[in-house]
Amino acid sequence: MLPGGEIFPALERGVIDAAEFVGPFQDRRMGLHNAAKFYHTTGWHEPSTTGELLISKTHWDSLPEDLQMIVKTACMAACLESVTWSEAVNGEAMTDLVENEGVTASMLPQPVIDALREATMDTLSTEADADPLVRKVHNSYMAFKANHDRWAGASERAWLNDIIGV
Repeated sequence: MLPGGEIFPALERGVIDAAEFVGPFQDRRMGLHNAAKFYHTTGWHEPSTTGELLISKTHWDSLPEDLQMIVKTACMAACLESVTWSEAVNGEAMTDLVENEGVTASMLPQPVIDALREATMDTLSTEADADPLVRKVHNSYMAFKANHDRWAGASERAWLNDIIGV
């Protein structure tokens, strides 16, 4: 875990072997392609980008409902703008990296994906077994994920594979 400003120098000096900042647009802006010419997708650790605003419950509860709604609406708008902006600019950035900057883009090899999945599940299980609160959050998240995965499999996978043929 490095601060954003330390990623490129660490990659360039060989302190780290690989790096990813946000996505093709931001990675290109940071110049990572000047230190590494391979772009492996999809980021295992970050299947989607999440932004968050943390407010103490005491302070949140002290806000009147109209101000709570303003904060919620502003957060939703910022999240939506961030996701749609990223989707809009990452395609052109990836094309530029491959066609003009000599970057080779490819999926992570299946054995790497399998090893990452195994290590992830082992880590999640170990952490959930060690702490009741972590277990509660883990179980809630995994139940949500199972429902979402069924939907994504029926909608997104079909859209990407069968309809647009990606």
